[in-house]
Amino acid sequence: GEIDMGLLDTGVGRAHRKVRGDMRREVLRMLDGTAGVRGIRWADAFKRFEEKSDVRVPAAEFQEVVKELEQEGLVKVVGERERRVIRRVEGG
Repeated sequence: GEIDMGLLDTGVGRAHRKVRGDMRREVLRMLDGTAGVRGIRWADAFKRFEEKSDVRVPAAEFQEVVKELEQEGLVKVVGERERRVIRRVEGG
């Protein structure tokens, strides 16, 4: 057996990192598909994301992915609770 050094170093295994990467790409693709629209409501984005996914996506995992994208300056989340909207940052 091989040792997943990423799991030892960061606490996140290779498979989990791949899933996260796939989630990130899908969120950005979804936002890029809303050309001319000011963003997508958080609840709608999560619902569409779940519909496309073969496996159940925990809300906390979705939130973490969006948070990472926001920290990298690729998206911006505005509003609070059920009024939250995810927007693609121009040039990001």
